[in-house]
Amino acid sequence: MKHLCVFISMFFLAVNTSIFWGQTDFNTSISLVEQALKNKDLSKAKNILSAEPLQSNQSNKQVQELSIKLSCLEKLLEGTNLLIVKKWDDAKIAAERGLNIIQTNKKIFRDNEKQELEKIISDAENGKKGIVINNASSTGSSPVQSAYKLDDIGDPIDYKTGISQMNKAYEDERRNPNKEFEAKKDTMNQEAENRTKKIGDDILLNLKVIDSAQVKMGNEKERVIQSIDNNYREYQKERDMVIETKNKETNEMAVYVKKSIEKTDSSVALINQSNEKRINQIQQNIDSLQKQTSFVKNEIQKENENRIEKIGKNQKHDDSLRYVVRNSMNEMTDENAKYVAESTKKMDEYRQAPPPITKGSGITNSKGEPYPVGITQGVFSKGEIGKPQVLITRRVKVDENNNFDVYIKQESPKSLTSYTKNGTIVTEYQWNVESGNVTNFE
Repeated sequence: MKHLCVFISMFFLAVNTSIFWGQTDFNTSISLVEQALKNKDLSKAKNILSAEPLQSNQSNKQVQELSIKLSCLEKLLEGTNLLIVKKWDDAKIAAERGLNIIQTNKKIFRDNEKQELEKIISDAENGKKGIVINNASSTGSSPVQSAYKLDDIGDPIDYKTGISQMNKAYEDERRNPNKEFEAKKDTMNQEAENRTKKIGDDILLNLKVIDSAQVKMGNEKERVIQSIDNNYREYQKERDMVIETKNKETNEMAVYVKKSIEKTDSSVALINQSNEKRINQIQQNIDSLQKQTSFVKNEIQKENENRIEKIGKNQKHDDSLRYVVRNSMNEMTDENAKYVAESTKKMDEYRQAPPPITKGSGITNSKGEPYPVGITQGVFSKGEIGKPQVLITRRVKVDENNNFDVYIKQESPKSLTSYTKNGTIVTEYQWNVESGNVTNFE
């Protein structure tokens, strides 16, 4: 009995411990996603949501709300990147989709995502209209279009320092992932001991109840056995009486069956006579139907011969129509071929023409300072000061016509490095080839 108590106690302790650890991992993942969304680190949030334990808890209310927030922030980031490359309509569509998500889920949005999305729509509409600012001097020069202004994306930092701090922070976290748990370990151990003691006390109480129930069950068993013996003896008496009654009924049934067989034979004879009459009548009907069928076949044959004669006459008329249609189609084909040749010639002339050169509006940093011609690089960090979680390298490329492209590389030890050009994902090779020749630094 003591061994049984110990085993049951260990079982309940293991179950409660596994439940506690699973709940701890779930809550930790939820906190990490919330922090990533707060820092606008969408790739980190997406990676955690697509991994365990959140992946297997997609129906959980907290997980669903975080996924909805992530979708909204993705539309916010998409709209912002499309503004950079002056895709006004696409930026407006992305922002409107983000607002639809907020409108459908008002209760879970408390930050200023709505204002940011509305600002993207306003900027896109102004950009599409070509809104200008009056920078004209007293000499009467014409106004010029406002330069696009980049927002801050993190804390400026030297690349070597940032990559070193980020890797060190990651290693420290990897070596001691349960730092917060260690601080609360003693409290949790005490709680586990209290739960174990309570489980043991409950088991002892249940065993006492079981012993008392077993005694009652034994007494009840004896009473049931005696009742069964008495019922069996009564059953044997009733069975003998039933057997005697059945024998009498069997003799009476034999007499009844004999009389029934005699009646059945008489009925069968009458049925056979009736069937012979019906068969003769059916045969007469079949002969009459065959004669009618033969007459109808002859009539159909005559009708078919008349139709074949008419079809032969119409065939000559159809042949003449086909000749006319064939000639018309040949004429239309010749006209279509001429049209296609002329269109191909115009398209070749369009492709060979030099592309138009447009004067860009330029681009400035968050302080309003314009970027010079060339490629300017800036490095920024996201996360706790001295312990960055993400390192962002931004390169702004400006040509002689004041047109620009923005290249961004995002690095994190916890996710894959991503490369974008004007908000669109590109390969590392394209990113290095197009923006690798850095001439200036922020």
